[in-house]
Amino acid sequence: MTDPITKTVVVNAQPDRAFDVFVNRIAKWWPLDGHAVSAGRGKPALAVVIEPFVGGAVYETMFDGTRADWGRVQVFELAQRLAFSWHPGTDPDRATLVEIAFEPHGEGQTQVTLTHSGWEVWADDAPAKRGSYDSGWDHVLGECYAQAVGA
Repeated sequence: MTDPITKTVVVNAQPDRAFDVFVNRIAKWWPLDGHAVSAGRGKPALAVVIEPFVGGAVYETMFDGTRADWGRVQVFELAQRLAFSWHPGTDPDRATLVEIAFEPHGEGQTQVTLTHSGWEVWADDAPAKRGSYDSGWDHVLGECYAQAVGA
């Protein structure tokens, strides 16, 4: 079994704002030039979207206007919790799970905890896949998202 990745960041925002920035403003902070299917094909993606409801799609609009699905929303608890399957650029049958919890932390702050699990679907490739995402989430959550919210 490959251990989940867990990343935590404290941001200077109430949980409702921290959640809103993550879900509704993701295209403003997600690093589309390096962390997107389109980027793997040499050009930044145009946008990324999380549809804000259970069953909603998580997807990018690639540089040529086509859509690349990343996953499906599985949990949507406003200002509290979000979870989605995760398979950008890969087979949906090999999706992992990304969960994000938003918890009040001190005066006017929120602790945002991201847990990325389900690596077993990658069998022998699980450690390598996990290793790539471990550092990737440091950048995406710990730098890009935190800066967008106000760390």
